[in-house]
Amino acid sequence: MEAPGRIWFGYIAAVGLAVIGLFTLDPLAFGLAVAVLVATVLGEWYRGRQAALSAAVLGAVDLADLVSRWARGWAYARGFPRPAAMPGGVRVEVGEPGRRVEWVATDDADTLAGLVDTARATPEAWLSVVTESPAGVHPWFVEAGLVADDGEEALMTIDLADHASRAVPEGYRAEVERDGGVFTVTISAGEAVAAGGTIAVIGVDAVADRIQTEPDHRRRGLGGAVMSLLVAAAREAGAVHGLLVASEMGEPLYAGLGWRAQARLVTARSATPRTSVESRRG
Repeated sequence: MEAPGRIWFGYIAAVGLAVIGLFTLDPLAFGLAVAVLVATVLGEWYRGRQAALSAAVLGAVDLADLVSRWARGWAYARGFPRPAAMPGGVRVEVGEPGRRVEWVATDDADTLAGLVDTARATPEAWLSVVTESPAGVHPWFVEAGLVADDGEEALMTIDLADHASRAVPEGYRAEVERDGGVFTVTISAGEAVAAGGTIAVIGVDAVADRIQTEPDHRRRGLGGAVMSLLVAAAREAGAVHGLLVASEMGEPLYAGLGWRAQARLVTARSATPRTSVESRRG
C-alpha cells in the first residue's frame, strides 16, 4: 500500500475505534483510537519532511558546475584562453598587469588548503572563492597572507525566458554587434556612449560581462535596457541559461530583472604592489 493510503487508513481506523469506544464505553478502544491518531499524524509529518528534504537535495545548486560554466563564458567574453579545469574550480590565464592568473573555486576545504598557498607564492595572482559563507573564507585569506578585497560579489543565474524586458529610453539609440558567440550592446546619446555590455554564448549558457553605465546617464533605465538587448540576442543564438557575477552596486539591477543570487564571491590577491586593474564586476 502507498504511503498516502496508509495515512488515510490510519485516520479511518482511529475514527472506527473512537466510534466503538463511544458505543461500548470501552476506555481501551478510546486509548487505541488516540494512539492510532497520534501515530498517523506523526507519520504524515515525517513523510512531508522527507519529501521536503528530497526536493531540497534535488534542487540544490552545484556551485562547482556554476563556477566552471561562468568562468568559461567570462573568459570567452574577454578573449582569455579557455580556463583550465581543476577540482572545485578553474584556473584562468588573465594576463593583465597585476592579475596574471586567477583561480576561481568553491570553498571546499581541501581545495582551499592548496590554493591559498599557491596564490601566495604566485606573483600577480588572484584567488576568487564562491561560497555561501564569506565569513568562513576570509580567515583562510588572512592565514595565508593574501590581501583580501573589500566587499563581496554575487554569482547570479536566471532562465533567460524569465528575464524582464526593458525598453531603450527615449533620446537614446542602441546598437547590437556580434563577434562569433560574443554580443556587444552599445547605447548612445548623440555621439557619446552612455551604456553598454557584452554577453558570451557557449552552448545553452550565456554569460553577461562588463555591464556599465556612464555616471551622467545613470538612473535612467539604461542598465536594464542593455541587459534586455543582450538577453534577446543570446536567446536568438540558442542560449537558455544566464550567468553573471554582480558587484554590490549592480546586484539590485539584476535582481529587479529576475536574476537570482546563488552564492557570494570573495577575492584576494597575492601580496604584490597594487595595480589599477579592471574588475569583472557587472
